[in-house]
Amino acid sequence: MPELDRLGEFFAVERTVDGDGWRPLADLVDGTYLHTRVVATHLALASRVSAASSAGVPGHGRQAVEPRVAASVASLGLFARLLSPTVGALLLDVDAPADVHWREQPTGTLPLAAGAWSAPDLEAVLSDVVAPLAARLRTEHSVSEQVLAGNAASAVFGALRMATLARPDVADRALDVGARALAHPYLVGTGEPDLPFRRRSCCLFYRIPGGGTCGDCVLA
Repeated sequence: MPELDRLGEFFAVERTVDGDGWRPLADLVDGTYLHTRVVATHLALASRVSAASSAGVPGHGRQAVEPRVAASVASLGLFARLLSPTVGALLLDVDAPADVHWREQPTGTLPLAAGAWSAPDLEAVLSDVVAPLAARLRTEHSVSEQVLAGNAASAVFGALRMATLARPDVADRALDVGARALAHPYLVGTGEPDLPFRRRSCCLFYRIPGGGTCGDCVLA
């Protein structure tokens, strides 16, 4: 949808599943890519810490970045990518991608393509994609449920913020979309449907040397 593309790269989805390398979303939820993404994020964060250490900020590369922190940071990007197209479609009142496929990419914005387009179903994305990914991150990388649910809520409200910056004319719908998201069982208790949003947990980014806190963090 051109309307979604204009909101930014996290909202953009290929209109059809053409070419090689596309895989069904079930492979993302159940396959090995999640671990690959976490490891790549860990290495990227460690490189950042090493560079900062060279500039005088205390840190020791990969050892300074806890694995669960890297997993939490990886989830922020994945959740934002997977939720943003549907959040944007709700705001714009257009069809959202369905039968979503993805193409492997270790870091950066995950390429997505739609096998079909239909009415946006935010609840399905949360229940069928985000929550199962979070369950794996909790089990495999020891990230707490509270942190992961907060990350998903942050992803929703981050998408709302970016979309309304690109399209101020739909800003009056943002709170309704946010409230709808927070009513989902997985996100209940993560924060109030306010703009700016303030979550009730922390993504753990502050535990990275020189990391600090995010704008919506409970610690900010």
